Amino acid sequence: MNIKDILVHLDGDKVDSGSLALAVAQAKRFGARLTGLFARKEISPTAMVARHPSNTLLAQADAARKTFEEATAGLDTRWWQIIHGAENDLLGEAVFCSHYVDLVIVSQPAAYGKNVPETMVEQIILNSGRPVLVVPVEYKHRPLGKHVVIGWRSAKQAARALHDCLPLVDGAEQVLVASVRGFSPMDKTLPQVDIIDHLRVHGLPVSGERVNTEGLGVMDSLLSRAYDIDADLLVIGGHPGRSLSFSGKAGAGTRHILAHASIPVLFSC
Repeated sequence: MNIKDILVHLDGDKVDSGSLALAVAQAKRFGARLTGLFARKEISPTAMVARHPSNTLLAQADAARKTFEEATAGLDTRWWQIIHGAENDLLGEAVFCSHYVDLVIVSQPAAYGKNVPETMVEQIILNSGRPVLVVPVEYKHRPLGKHVVIGWRSAKQAARALHDCLPLVDGAEQVLVASVRGFSPMDKTLPQVDIIDHLRVHGLPVSGERVNTEGLGVMDSLLSRAYDIDADLLVIGGHPGRSLSFSGKAGAGTRHILAHASIPVLFSC
């Protein structure tokens, strides 16, 4: 699947610069339409109750739109905003908007501070049904998808993430698939499937590696390998926590990557 419709979340703060720069680069790369989505919590209790935006929130939305329009001059764009800023509604509506694009780009949760609901990024990953590219706080723009680490296990989330990343890694110079459990079934009565072989069919320069977790957790091992090869993209499946409710948080591994990754991460769930 090619990427033709991208959404980038903006909150009208300086954090927008990294995610917007990456979104613009991908829109140019794929000839895609780029939608800017303003979503930010309201700080005025009166405005929240009335569901009428405060002057502060309106000014923040205007600033975000101006930044977006300046950065995307000459591109096919549109602008959406969730303007009432009520926290519970903002969560659901941000996820709702994410259903209607090919790729969602957001900032790392820590970058937003208290500007958005604490679990907004997690909820978009878990409930949008779309690949979500999370941009780190101190992002320094570079070409995306040239040196890639893919975290692999034979599970729905990892399989979806691997498939969703294919347009982004087209033309990659190095793709490292890292797995704790290996790449082929231990049970020799099963068909001897191999995810490395599958990626080679796509013409990718791929290699596989068993993750050494001695002294480190699985997620830290993935981050370490990404650092070792100077990766510009990490690809993993996003996993829910134990709660099955919409407001439930992501699993511990997903939250760890969200908190500690220093490169863009593509999540699919």
